[in-house]
Amino acid sequence: MPRQSRTRNRFIIAFIIMMCMASLYILLLKIRKMNHLSELEENSRHFAIINDIVYYNSTYSASEKPTFMFLITSQIANFYLPMTCSSIDGYTETTSQIAIQQVGESLLVGICTVVEDPLYVTLKLDDFSMQIDAPTPLEPLSIRKSVVKEDHVICMSHLILYEDGTTVLSLLKHFKNSAAKIMIYAASVSDSLYKALEEYSDNVEVVPWMLPETKKRGDFDKLKLDPNYSRAGTDGSLTHCFLRYAPVVRKLTLIDLATLKFNSIPFNPDYTLSKEVTSLVTAGWKLKKLTNYRVTMNSQNDVVLNEKCFVHQDAQDLDKECGDLQSPNIENTPSRSIYIPKVVQFDNLSIYEDALGRCTSYKSTIEDRQKLMKFEFELENRVSSEVCEIELMRDDFKCRVAMDYSKKMFRRRTRLLITHKRAFLRFWDGCHL
Repeated sequence: MPRQSRTRNRFIIAFIIMMCMASLYILLLKIRKMNHLSELEENSRHFAIINDIVYYNSTYSASEKPTFMFLITSQIANFYLPMTCSSIDGYTETTSQIAIQQVGESLLVGICTVVEDPLYVTLKLDDFSMQIDAPTPLEPLSIRKSVVKEDHVICMSHLILYEDGTTVLSLLKHFKNSAAKIMIYAASVSDSLYKALEEYSDNVEVVPWMLPETKKRGDFDKLKLDPNYSRAGTDGSLTHCFLRYAPVVRKLTLIDLATLKFNSIPFNPDYTLSKEVTSLVTAGWKLKKLTNYRVTMNSQNDVVLNEKCFVHQDAQDLDKECGDLQSPNIENTPSRSIYIPKVVQFDNLSIYEDALGRCTSYKSTIEDRQKLMKFEFELENRVSSEVCEIELMRDDFKCRVAMDYSKKMFRRRTRLLITHKRAFLRFWDGCHL
């Protein structure tokens, strides 16, 4: 063999060896990274969820510049993460700190300045960096004048292991002609009721919205029903509706269906958004009237809703009995009861009724509370004292279950989930996941 050929062959063999070693090194780095992430996952004691990101252009933003509004659910009191967001429109890039503000017991909003019409956004937390798609800009509703007279959105929440079609369909019948769009937030609902809601009207949409709970790996057939997380699910979803639609509609109605009333928590018939949320309204927002309802009684024949309303200062003529939208005096704002007859028949299967009744009626003794408080202190974890576990597997019961597709970031013992997609999954043997 000529000397030149031997040299070329040696070079090729050396190159192949080097490529193999480089591939092996990259594989080892990936395995190391996966092991590191798995270790961070296992050591996480606390969690926070970025449920959604809403883009406000300069018209809707509280400042002169466009902003991203992050809706965050957290189990941590005084939650804070030093995060930045960077946005780019193809020519200009802007980076700013995410300012986080507490707006509810388990609810926060984060605000950062961005460029106009961003293509994407990059979140940075310590050594973690994550690129996500920019949210869709807010747009006014497309209204069919022959069906409704004005731009009005209604949001209902929160369906959990829900099968009571008679109630929710009767509410839809009562409200449907007054709204251009009706949103129903659901964590899990019977498949037959889901289909009935989807087919009810073109302006009705069922929105997947998971409970903000932490699941252990492989624990997909049990639900640890926590009153705090149940409340956070309702507050988070209705606040999401407010942030999404209040800038672009004249009237907005929020309905807390109060599907789960826990004996361990005093029941307040009034539902209102916090002052911190309503104070986000700016002069550029279109909202003139906000109406809040909470179901206070659900009998065999009718549903009773407690109503409170709030109007913008320049729209007092809409309803003189309403409070001030931007500076609500909740205690002094009058309320009234609305009785809605159940006029729609539906085959309520009540597969989970007994289990839910057992969980919501439970009230621990003082001794139980003291033991659990000690246990929680040792774990450094804020968990409700009234957690109840429900077996979710049910033979031949079709169910739709909300699923979040999230990316993860970690800091110390906190896991941050960034939701980038939601969907309903269909199961044939119960509402498990």
